[in-house]
Amino acid sequence: MGELRAGWSSLVLALCAVGLLLVVPFLVLQGFLASVPVFGEAGDRAGGYLTWAAWLGAGLPLVGVVVAATTRRRGWTWFFGICLVLAVAVAGMNWADHARHAPPPPPEPRHCVEHSGGGNECPGG
Repeated sequence: MGELRAGWSSLVLALCAVGLLLVVPFLVLQGFLASVPVFGEAGDRAGGYLTWAAWLGAGLPLVGVVVAATTRRRGWTWFFGICLVLAVAVAGMNWADHARHAPPPPPEPRHCVEHSGGGNECPGG
């Protein structure tokens, strides 16, 4: 039973490492190339590639840390732990950038707005 568990955990760790080191960068490159009009139509395809890259870039290290920690593989735990910290840092910077560049709230009316039925909305009143 222990050999089967070790075999499955090794397979999961290897697949997570290959996905993290090869698939995620490939998806980021595809997203970049799809967003450049010279290489293709700049549209929703770029967002799809980058969304998959983000999900895999955060999910694979999380799975790797859990599997490596439960099977007591220190080297893999460190590797996936560092990758997970980097993924969280990139997500935090992206969130901060979006929060800083959020559109301003729509302005309120500066004049009285008549509604049918006799009601109105006047600023300050």
